[in-house]
Amino acid sequence: MSTRRVHRFRTLVVLAVFAAVALAPASAQERDERAVRVAYLYSLIKFVDWPGPENDLLIGYVGSPATGETLFKSLDGRRNDAHTLHVILSPSDGALEKCGIIYFGDASTDAIRKTLAKVEGRPVLTLGETDAFPQLGGMVGLVKDEDHIQIVVNLPLTQRSGIRISSRVLNLATIVRPGKDG
Repeated sequence: MSTRRVHRFRTLVVLAVFAAVALAPASAQERDERAVRVAYLYSLIKFVDWPGPENDLLIGYVGSPATGETLFKSLDGRRNDAHTLHVILSPSDGALEKCGIIYFGDASTDAIRKTLAKVEGRPVLTLGETDAFPQLGGMVGLVKDEDHIQIVVNLPLTQRSGIRISSRVLNLATIVRPGKDG
């Protein structure tokens, strides 16, 4: 990855975190936190390699409607380097099979486990919002830590799936290595 890309990624992260903290009302902060997580996802895609030469990248979303709406409005139809992004809210089992990313926002533990089981062993990048997400078998957690978002990566699971995350992201992340369950 070029120095320019790393600089863009870091700049975006700093701006997104600043925006999230700057607004005082709770509802505005919640909206802003969703926007920050979407910005992280958008930036992260540039630093992930999937097996195969897919041009369209489908992002499945499981969770609260408010976060799904933010994700859809922000990313659906956007171009990100070599990929055109398409967001599918509450994807069917058939749609899950076509997704390169599944994002879990405010999803129940049961919904997370069931959906992860459906894509297990496939090159699908899974992201969630809780610190327990990587322990539940997810790949990347975008975890709120006081006033910023921390990236937590279940590296062994990500490697087994065939997905490669750039060392530039891994250097910024907390790496977890769950037991046999993750």
